[in-house]
Amino acid sequence: MERHYYRESIKQSVGEDCAEIVAGFRDIIKSGARVGLRLVNYYKGLPISYPATLVEMTGGVLELDVHAQQAVALESTRCTFIKCAHFEHPLLAEVQNVDVRRMMASLYRFRFVEIMAEQRVSLRLELEPPSDAEILGEGGGVAGKVLDISLGGFSIRPSQICQLDKGAEVPLRVMVPNLLQNTHTCLEINSRVINAGTEENGNICRFSILSDPHAEGVISRFIFQRQVDIIREIKEQS
Repeated sequence: MERHYYRESIKQSVGEDCAEIVAGFRDIIKSGARVGLRLVNYYKGLPISYPATLVEMTGGVLELDVHAQQAVALESTRCTFIKCAHFEHPLLAEVQNVDVRRMMASLYRFRFVEIMAEQRVSLRLELEPPSDAEILGEGGGVAGKVLDISLGGFSIRPSQICQLDKGAEVPLRVMVPNLLQNTHTCLEINSRVINAGTEENGNICRFSILSDPHAEGVISRFIFQRQVDIIREIKEQS
């Protein structure tokens, strides 16, 4: 799971927290208590969340029955968030095995986290493939690729390292896909730098866009079309 989706909430140590979580699940299964449990995955940026059923805990591996579409998301992301009423915090777990056809999954390596993605005002959806962008400035433009789009802004991977100060206002030129017409709309918009630096996927700059009704309309259309495509994709695989 990419780190911008969550923040760790370590209580004691990673090992001790994992042991506490494993013991908690063992107690739930042994007692037969009916405890609400949901899995949450961000599949290409779209949250996929369904209830799951505890089956057994073998060693440190938790076996669950899961929804078919959740199984597809688990197979792709190889980790998941767990929301369970037994625990004070959400959990992050890695996927050991998943069987989409049988709708079963095995999870392990648990930790307590805070799901930062839930604090976002709008969805941030990934582009496939990334579209062209240019970070404009007085010294000339820097070409890049748009990795994801939300109603609030963009994540761009520049072709070279950009020295951008957090909070600085920067003009952008961004190609936003029109998925129905298989075309792109060129937007030239003003933005503010949220952060710029090295992440798991390389050097990435994140921008929030300043008020622009035309840009918001173009982006809103893309977000709707992209959601429809992702949902269709998951259903076809499940």
